[in-house]
Amino acid sequence: MNTATALPVYLLTGFLGSGKTTLLSRLVHSLAFQDTAVIINEFGEVGLDHLLLGQADDSDVVLLDSGCLCCASSSSLADTLESLYYRRQRGELPPFARVVVETSGLADPGPVINTLASDTLIARHYRFAGAVATLDAVHGAQTVQDYREAATQIAIADRIALTKTDIAAPQAAAAARQLLAERNPTAGVLATTPDNIDRSAPALFEDLQAGHLDAVPAQAGGPATPIAHVLRYGIASYVWRQTGPISWEAYARWVRYLQQHMGERLLRVKGLLRWSDGSLRAVHGVHHLFNTPEPLAGQAAAPQAGALVVIARELSAEELAQAMRHLETPA
Repeated sequence: MNTATALPVYLLTGFLGSGKTTLLSRLVHSLAFQDTAVIINEFGEVGLDHLLLGQADDSDVVLLDSGCLCCASSSSLADTLESLYYRRQRGELPPFARVVVETSGLADPGPVINTLASDTLIARHYRFAGAVATLDAVHGAQTVQDYREAATQIAIADRIALTKTDIAAPQAAAAARQLLAERNPTAGVLATTPDNIDRSAPALFEDLQAGHLDAVPAQAGGPATPIAHVLRYGIASYVWRQTGPISWEAYARWVRYLQQHMGERLLRVKGLLRWSDGSLRAVHGVHHLFNTPEPLAGQAAAPQAGALVVIARELSAEELAQAMRHLETPA
């Protein structure tokens, strides 16, 4: 895959009632989203005012007045993305520059991220660019406490839209922000209201290289430092900073160790690491699947370079430190 030409694909997730559909329904009508293809669960949930494209039997694809392209399909995600790409190449569809994939409110986003990041069919033309989650400022803190799916969605997100801040009581909004600071301190957070969605929310989908960290806490240090409290469901985040370049042999050994000893407890791994060949590469993994680290140019001085964030369930700092020694030990 050529990362310079591959189309970025974003995942949009969020629990039931979190404002995900409202956010999406506004974005697809915004001119700032005119070069976007959106794959959604049901057109009816988003309330599209659209012009049908193509033949009568091609009602799974619609083009809005804004120029945003929407697609609903019962095919696999890989097949849908492949179809969109080649129809774009043939000029049957507008030349969209990014894709947003919406998941259902009860979905665990992990398998979808795995598909986007690791499927070889998708990787020929696309690259996973990040996960965006919505959290309701009114009830979101309690929802994350009550439902594992909601906790997982927030934990693995790269960016978070804090919705309904215009109607939330101050204490509820403060509780939601505190929860985000505890559960996912590396994610960028954007408070959204009906008044600012059109102009502000598109920034949630600005281009991200896979593995990008919006902010690695400056105080975190050492080989495996917890940066989030271990709350209900045992989900916590850790940051690890490399002290020297790594080799392919060490990376392969480390991945095997994680797959064998952590498996499904490993919700997500993301970071930018320096390699012994002088390259800086994005590392991304979900559960037991890891993508091939892709080289990134021009980001050697980025503050997140050399840092890795590990988000896991029921994993202690001691266990993670043991795993990271496999990455640090020379072959």
